[in-house]
Amino acid sequence: MTIDTRPAVRRRPRDRKQHILTAAGTRFWTDGYHQVSMAGIAADVGIGASALYRHFRGKQELLLAVLDQHLSALEALTAGPGGDVVTDLAAYTFEHREFGVLWEREAGHLPDEQRRELRHRLRGLAARVHPPGCEDADLRAWAALSVLDSPSHHRGRVTADHGLPVLVRAARAVLTAPLPAAGDDRPSGGGPGLTPASRREALLGAAVHLFARRGYPSVSLDDIGAATGIAGPSVYNHFTSKNEVLDAALNRGNEALWLGLHTALSDARDARDALTRLAQDYTTFALANPDLVGILISETVHLPADRQQVLRRAQNDYLAEWAALLPATCTTDDPPTAHLKVRAAVALANSVARIHHLRIRPEHAARTTALVTAVLDS
Repeated sequence: MTIDTRPAVRRRPRDRKQHILTAAGTRFWTDGYHQVSMAGIAADVGIGASALYRHFRGKQELLLAVLDQHLSALEALTAGPGGDVVTDLAAYTFEHREFGVLWEREAGHLPDEQRRELRHRLRGLAARVHPPGCEDADLRAWAALSVLDSPSHHRGRVTADHGLPVLVRAARAVLTAPLPAAGDDRPSGGGPGLTPASRREALLGAAVHLFARRGYPSVSLDDIGAATGIAGPSVYNHFTSKNEVLDAALNRGNEALWLGLHTALSDARDARDALTRLAQDYTTFALANPDLVGILISETVHLPADRQQVLRRAQNDYLAEWAALLPATCTTDDPPTAHLKVRAAVALANSVARIHHLRIRPEHAARTTALVTAVLDS
């Protein structure tokens, strides 16, 4: 009897490209674009890096393919007449939790032309969300999408049976909530502003703007110094490293939020009043500091692991303060529901604060606050 000792032939799976896209999307979501390597993605799929390069020429092309696949799926999902767009989108974004972060945090690593094309497609998707003829449809649509995407920004385990109804109710509340009439509110970011006299503060402000526009890895201390009119080496008189600048900026944002929370709680008559004050305070903060909000979302991954942990704990504790107030105003909310609604409300404010054509409207602050409150009340 002859025994065949030849190694078994390893056949290439027909859906290998899909495996690659799934693995890449997960890696970009959990680790951040700059922490991901082609070799790491290849290892996740069980192939060599050379085999991966036969499908994609590099990380940028792979990221674009991942985002394109998600948008194509969402476009197909909402294309037909008569469907429940909100429920369908909620189901998709809940199943593919990585999409929201990939768009908000990682799309900035793509070339401008590709990013504009993706934004155009996302704008078309947003237009399908709001019912015809609704007031301020553009704001409502972007706000509803941010609510549906909100699970992407946290890793807590939430079952679809529990989470989907919460998100669908919140998104519908955004699409139907009464909005305050246009008034004389001053638009956020309407003027050029002034530079602080303190050199350290000027450097910190310039760094926040540069990190938000280019991403932390693409900014040098020389860039930060040049933005404030000093030589790069002089920055070391104020910060020991670029990472210390980022840490200081992110800590500044967290501390500002905690100060606002303490003021809201101290001045509140009851839990309902406290939540209203928190919604106003957070919206004001986000609209006044869109760059800082942007780096709180996208650049935390560049801190050392211990600092990331400290920052995330502070953020989670801050959101827990909101969630602790909800059961007193909505007795049907259990703790998991309260946390989901709070994260959706904050995600809404974060998203619409960074859309320039919305932010410059005089009524934007009051209307965003109304939508944040609608999510909490849903």
